[in-house]
Amino acid sequence: MFMPTIERVSADARGEIYSVSLPGDQELMLLHSWAGSLRGGHSHDVSEVVVLLTGAMRYYKKMSADAPETYELLHGGDVSFNQKGQFHLGEFVADTWLLEWKIGTSKTGWKNLDHAPYRERVRVNAAG
Repeated sequence: MFMPTIERVSADARGEIYSVSLPGDQELMLLHSWAGSLRGGHSHDVSEVVVLLTGAMRYYKKMSADAPETYELLHGGDVSFNQKGQFHLGEFVADTWLLEWKIGTSKTGWKNLDHAPYRERVRVNAAG
């Protein structure tokens, strides 16, 4: 019988990130983010589902570097879908817990592609 495990893989001034192991070498990421912090600034080479458990965030998205930016305001219980290749950036407007799942791939079977303007916003925010 498979027994999931949880491991804290990151902690900084923005909050913590935990990896939850799933059968088939998959994982679910559990993120805690403090109000005022930013995370992300990238896309993935696979699609992703994000579920807000508690809190609230503005979720900025672009389908390409030169595409117009959109955003949605998410609250606890809301679900968002990121298409493969869609740049995304979370701005946390309340202390927030969320889940991320990369669809149909293993823990190491996907890659990030940074979006420089979003990553710069994350860097500046983290620097205070």
